[in-house]
Amino acid sequence: MEYSIVVLAAGYSHRFGSDKRLASIHGEPMLLRTVQAAMAAASTLQDTQVQVVLRARDPVISSELARMPVQVLHAPVWPVGIGTSLASSVEQLQRQGANPKAVLVCLGDMPFVEPESLVKVLQSSEEDRICVPVCAGTRGYPIAIGRRFLSALSRLRSTGVEKVLRIYADAVQDVELSDPAINCDINRPDDFHAAMRQDLFGNSFASPDTVPGERLPSSLGQ
Repeated sequence: MEYSIVVLAAGYSHRFGSDKRLASIHGEPMLLRTVQAAMAAASTLQDTQVQVVLRARDPVISSELARMPVQVLHAPVWPVGIGTSLASSVEQLQRQGANPKAVLVCLGDMPFVEPESLVKVLQSSEEDRICVPVCAGTRGYPIAIGRRFLSALSRLRSTGVEKVLRIYADAVQDVELSDPAINCDINRPDDFHAAMRQDLFGNSFASPDTVPGERLPSSLGQ
């Protein structure tokens, strides 16, 4: 395996007020949009697998992903967090005997990142390097973590990627991108509405299909 793309989607959306993974973007759940971008990126790279890490019990999302060529993993019930999800992914790769050159860490609530951005970050990676995308001077996601640091990920269950960046700061390399969506993670309803509206330059991540104050739509469970 050359690369692994891991989509983290085991959170509980407390700040969003409902399961944000199901928030509708043109009739598709947000998470599926994110996974589709990961699949599109993987299709242009050699020997690349897509993993999606869900909650311990997640039947609705699991059934949707069952139709897609991705590996679905379930994070432990406790502790909950990015560190635990990443550890689950790395441990699964080890059980498979896989030793990818780098793991690309994607967040499930970032559905507008272009597949080309994922590809560029991965292609910049090396086994002894951590590649972080930068747009307009701000770091974002996805982050490519080289093979040398994967064992550290499996140990940092109670923390996130940021601690890895601090510990191995000398190995971090910025990758300049022109994709503002690398800084658009959706934590609250206002984030969702802002992402669906045009920016000052007339660009938009997606055409607006909701307005502030409306109940956020879900494309599942209707």
